Amino acid sequence: MAIEMVESHGEQSGWFDWLQHEKSLVPEGAEDLVVTSVGVLQLNGRFLYLKRTTDLADFIGGERRILEALTRQGDTVFVAVGPDPVHVRLSYRMPDLENAVAFDGDGLRAIIRQWFVWASTESAGA
Repeated sequence: MAIEMVESHGEQSGWFDWLQHEKSLVPEGAEDLVVTSVGVLQLNGRFLYLKRTTDLADFIGGERRILEALTRQGDTVFVAVGPDPVHVRLSYRMPDLENAVAFDGDGLRAIIRQWFVWASTESAGA
């Protein structure tokens, strides 16, 4: 059973700045879509994205759209909200389960263990 942790890095500023000044393109809107503080686990072709934030107000619209798109394609996204791992309120979405909440670090670990059991017993694409 191969488990892989993928590091995420933000794109360097300036790479696509020319898009804002390109007169031949008329975008309705433009924004940098950056997702910060995210860990990615892969098991049996399944992906688990772990997002942490101290306050949902800091969770910008672009991040929400990216993570919601991942859940729509069948990936799992956990969003841990709290000042530290001991005082966390976690809401998550798993493709075949309802949203749930954990109120401490032990609850968070239990939900992640539940994902590992699910991902290791289900075949990818099922």
